[in-house]
Amino acid sequence: MIKLANLNFNNKIKKRWGKILNKSEKKEKSLLFHSLLSGDDITLDVCSFEEVLPYSLLSVPISAITSNDNVWIATSMLSRISDITDNLVVVEDEFPIGTISPYEIMHGLRKNPTPHYLQENVTRIMNVDFYIDSRNINLIDVLNRMNKTKNPFTIIENGRQNFSQFSIKQILEIGALCKTDITASMFPKKKIPTFKKEDKIGNVVELLSENNNKLILLENEVSFVSHKMVLDKIKDLNNTQNENVLDLSASTFKTITPTLISEKLTLAEICKIMQSMENPYVMTSDYVITPYDILEVLCREM
Repeated sequence: MIKLANLNFNNKIKKRWGKILNKSEKKEKSLLFHSLLSGDDITLDVCSFEEVLPYSLLSVPISAITSNDNVWIATSMLSRISDITDNLVVVEDEFPIGTISPYEIMHGLRKNPTPHYLQENVTRIMNVDFYIDSRNINLIDVLNRMNKTKNPFTIIENGRQNFSQFSIKQILEIGALCKTDITASMFPKKKIPTFKKEDKIGNVVELLSENNNKLILLENEVSFVSHKMVLDKIKDLNNTQNENVLDLSASTFKTITPTLISEKLTLAEICKIMQSMENPYVMTSDYVITPYDILEVLCREM
C-alpha cells in the first residue's frame, strides 16, 4: 500500500509560531540547524527538507529496478550502494510500486534457501507498504516515522514521474549540519548479538533479521558482519551447487572493523566521519555507533 504523507496545511502557521517561540527556547534545545531559507537557527520540529538540506542532496534520484528484474540483480545493486541507501525502488511505467531492502532479500532467502531463489522476480519479495512524501513535509515527521519503522528511507515526489530518495546519506548530512553539544559518550549503549566462525550462514541471516539488527559481532573479535556483507555473500551464491545455501559456513563472511573514535567527538563530527566511509560505522572503546543510532538521537533530541 502506497502512503501519501499528510502535507500538513497548517505547517506555515506552525513554522511562524515555532520561529517566534524558538527565540526563547534556544537554550533548552540541544539540536539547532541553520535555515537555508531564513538564515535563522531553527529546530527540526519546525522545518522542512528544503530548510536544512541543499537542493543537490534533495534531488538524489531513486535507485530503481524494474518489475521484470530478478532477486540477484536487486541483491547486487543493494550491495554496491549500501553506503547511500538501504532500499531499491521497484518501478513500473515510471511509477514506484514497491521497495526492496536487505530485510526483504533475507526473508525471501529463509523461505527459499536455494540458488533458484536468486532468479525469482523482485515483485515476489518487494515491500508494497511504503511512503511517498512531498518536499515541504515537516522533516521531524519523516525522521520519527523512519525511527519507528527502523527503515531510514522515503521517496520524495518532485513532480509527475519525478522522484528522489531520502535515505542514509541525507540523515548523516542532517547530523553533520546540526549545532549541538551531544557527544559520542551520550549515545545509547546497545548490546550487539554475536556469532561464531563455526556457525552457518543461516544463523547470521537469522540474527540480522531479528529485531532490526544492523550488525552482529564475531565472537572474541572486534569484527562485525553487516547487511552489506550478507548481500555480498548472497549474490556470490548465484552459481553454487549447494541445495541449501543457509547450511554453508559463516566463516567465509568478510568482516569489517569500525573506525575507532573518541567519546568526546560531537554528533556533527561523527556524522562527517561517517559520510566518507564505505561502511559507515564507528566505535568508541566499548560500543559501536551506526547511522541508525544517529537517527535515533536526532529524534530523541528534537
